[in-house]
Amino acid sequence: MEQAEKRRPGRPRSDISKNAILDVAYWQVMEQGYGKVTADSIAKAAGAGKQTLYRWWPSKAAVILDALAEKGRTRIDRPLEAAIRSGDLLAFLQATIPAIAAIGPALRHLMAEAQFDPKLRALLRERLIEPRREPLRQILATRVADAHQREALVAAIFGAIWYRLLLDEPVDEALAVELAALARI
Repeated sequence: MEQAEKRRPGRPRSDISKNAILDVAYWQVMEQGYGKVTADSIAKAAGAGKQTLYRWWPSKAAVILDALAEKGRTRIDRPLEAAIRSGDLLAFLQATIPAIAAIGPALRHLMAEAQFDPKLRALLRERLIEPRREPLRQILATRVADAHQREALVAAIFGAIWYRLLLDEPVDEALAVELAALARI
């Protein structure tokens, strides 16, 4: 007979509460901007205590990062599946770039905070950046045989997107077309 799994002390985590916090964090950031959102405003609007929020996330930045990553799975990843399956780089970029541009102000704040917080930087890479790089690698694998050249293209494409995003320059359709042309080597 297997030993029963031990329950953590305190109240059990609620997926409903967690999802409510993530949803509220996303919409508050989109509507009010990163700087005006607080952990307290997120917790109150989600019907949770601030201590609940901090039990699951170490900071406001971490909860917003998870909120953006969660929305990214439904708003970016699912629509991209056809582009990934067909290896259509332009379609991939045309779907990715507007989604990134829409959350650009929040991404700028997260990236700025990540420069001083190694844990946040690692989470940013793990939760938002790498999940976007991997499908791009898959698409480029059908076009570029050399792995080093593929990785250079991934860096160039996402580097250009982040560069424009961080400088508040246009992240738009024209950029998607320009970046897709890079892979026509």
